[in-house]
Amino acid sequence: MKKKLLWLEDDALLGQILGKSLQATEFELIHVKDGVEAVKVLKEIVPDVVMVDLLVPGEIDGFGVLVEMNLDPRLKNVPKIVLSNLSNQADIDRARSLGANTFIVKAASSIDLIITEVRNQMTGK
Repeated sequence: MKKKLLWLEDDALLGQILGKSLQATEFELIHVKDGVEAVKVLKEIVPDVVMVDLLVPGEIDGFGVLVEMNLDPRLKNVPKIVLSNLSNQADIDRARSLGANTFIVKAASSIDLIITEVRNQMTGK
């Protein structure tokens, strides 16, 4: 059975490029485009890893998704990756305080690095 990756990303181009790369891996990719949809999916499934963008449209942003995960005992220990263009230290610290295992700045990262980090979180490295 494939491990599940829930990915919150609203950028259509990045979603398409990274989505194809991730789907070519050993993961089942569940791609959502806003925080409300992410929270809805998280009520139904417990993914093996969650990757969130912090700035997404709608009532719940990526920070809100991390907060919701921490409130749910089923999701609290699911590894969390933040993939965002926010790169100031306050945002990084806030994401880490909400349980982000890894913070990746989109503009400074390659697709290969992102996939490697997803694999590492899936295997607990």
